[in-house]
Amino acid sequence: MISDDVRRFVLTSVPSIPYLEAILLFKRDRSVEWSAKRVSQALYISESAGAALVDALASAGVIGAASDASLFRYSPRDAALDESLNALEQAYRTDMIGVTRLVHDATQRSAQRLADAFRIRKDG
Repeated sequence: MISDDVRRFVLTSVPSIPYLEAILLFKRDRSVEWSAKRVSQALYISESAGAALVDALASAGVIGAASDASLFRYSPRDAALDESLNALEQAYRTDMIGVTRLVHDATQRSAQRLADAFRIRKDG
């Protein structure tokens, strides 16, 4: 079962499965330095998608610049984020399907809210 803290974190902070997979990729070994191109290759996504993921993770404070400005490594902005990411990693390890469904559900809800915002309403 996924804890309420992890559920809340996923619903508010994990916009997609590639984003989740990128977090886990960086977490596997904190000393490894990743370029956006290498991330895209590891996740089987386009280079532009890999660059967007790296930018998003850096903006969220999950990763930070490494020895070279084009390289990044796992470096959470604070202990609370690191704790949340550790809990997410553990939940994914023990209930991959549940976490994946939660991410997909959150993504679908966001898409539905966007669609609802642009829906043309007919007046009687």
